[in-house]
Amino acid sequence: MLKKDKHLKYFLILPVIAFILCVGIFPLLFSIYLAFSKWIPASGSIQFVGLQNLRDMSRDPRFIHAFWLSFVYVFTTIILQLTLGIFIAMLLQKDLAGKNFFRISYMLPMLLSPVAISYAWKMILDFNRGPMNYFLTWFGISPIEWLGKGNTAIISLILVDVWQWTPFMILTILASFEALPEELFEAAVVDGGSPFRIFREITLPLALPVIVTIVLLRIIDAFKVFDTVYILTGGGPGTASEMLNFYIYLKGFRAFNLGYGTAMSWVQLVIITIMFMLFIRSLKRLGALR
Repeated sequence: MLKKDKHLKYFLILPVIAFILCVGIFPLLFSIYLAFSKWIPASGSIQFVGLQNLRDMSRDPRFIHAFWLSFVYVFTTIILQLTLGIFIAMLLQKDLAGKNFFRISYMLPMLLSPVAISYAWKMILDFNRGPMNYFLTWFGISPIEWLGKGNTAIISLILVDVWQWTPFMILTILASFEALPEELFEAAVVDGGSPFRIFREITLPLALPVIVTIVLLRIIDAFKVFDTVYILTGGGPGTASEMLNFYIYLKGFRAFNLGYGTAMSWVQLVIITIMFMLFIRSLKRLGALR
């Protein structure tokens, strides 16, 4: 009887194993094979080409441009969000008028759909009828083509991302600040520590593990930006705001070169993984993480 129960246990988990293989492992392995293949669905066949996709990437100026533009976008948005998040979290620890109302209202951008936010900002930044340019004219500033010029297009994308995701930084950083023991700060004040020194030597080091975690989460999410680019600029003007994810979409689902698109996705994943490993190792060497 015990032997039958033992076999029954393995028999019952077979559907779960089959599901994991079909939904998780098989698509992953197939995508790795596809990254080394040329597959244009119209041709009806998958041709193994080895490292040809990687060689094409190294000679593709649009891929190189999209790759570096994505890094600039991610680096800029994360620095701005982190700076604003820490500053506003410190303000919200103080007794300020309207603090409770602000704590509720600043979470609203996180709760909205990125698609809805993108369409709203597209209307706000419209050259002819947008409230942003109308507001600028009050100060005698000429209307700006926010989405129609290269430099302002990428600035607009950064602006929208900072507006939407800075509340996430504020929420998590504020929670980490408020979880710190009050005794440490009371002792530091008694010892004559200035607010800046207390923040630098007590608050920031103790909250650093949380800050590093949310920075890593935001980096992952920022690299995946697609819907905002698609709706606001369409990668334009020209290729001025063409991020890597958007270029992968163009190659894979507009040009139907799925092998090349998959290869770019894997290159992006590998580079981001290596970057994370180096980032964590550097923090450990500096003693910021255990």
